[in-house]
Amino acid sequence: MIIIYKKYKKIEKEDSCEIIIQKSSFIGFGAPITSEEEAQSLIAKTKKSYPDANHHVYAYIVGKNYEIQRFSDDGEPSGTAGKPILEIMKKEELVDSLIIVTRYFGGIKLGAGGLIRAYAKSAKEVLGLSGVVTMQLYELMNLEFEYHHWGKVENEIRNQKFFKLKSVDYDEKVHCQVYIAPEDVAKAKKAFMDLTAGQGNMVRDSQEYIKEE
Repeated sequence: MIIIYKKYKKIEKEDSCEIIIQKSSFIGFGAPITSEEEAQSLIAKTKKSYPDANHHVYAYIVGKNYEIQRFSDDGEPSGTAGKPILEIMKKEELVDSLIIVTRYFGGIKLGAGGLIRAYAKSAKEVLGLSGVVTMQLYELMNLEFEYHHWGKVENEIRNQKFFKLKSVDYDEKVHCQVYIAPEDVAKAKKAFMDLTAGQGNMVRDSQEYIKEE
């Protein structure tokens, strides 16, 4: 059975940060991903960017139902590095997201508790920079109607009660692509037909996730 999720959260954009703790440098990197292959590619790229680093710790989650969850301590004591990062991501309810923390050892051992705090702090810092976005599921609908109805339809789109405009084209008629929340489709169709005196045409195109404002 395919489960359709109405919304989910993920890292919004790639970004990085660096913090110094007891002379060790922790370089955090966060990114949205769409597959495990993409995560592994970014991990490999990070290792090439910092070839002399002591550790490249990471955690990632792929799939809106947390289907794939991976983490690596990369030589740090078990449970002190990758797992804390993964737990922060799960607490934030993130999916399709990757966090890497690269460490240059500064000569002072932090102990298990110190490592957990350091990697957790790095993950939180990079999330603050990369940002977390909620993606909402919408129906993408094609609207077609005569030009003399455009004023009323445009006003309805501007108030964003039901419609979020994606695109508009003008040829023999006006053609709009709009996003409508799945639970509002019936009400939106009635409103659209009222605005076009029953002469408009609304056809479902597909479903898309878009950023929740």
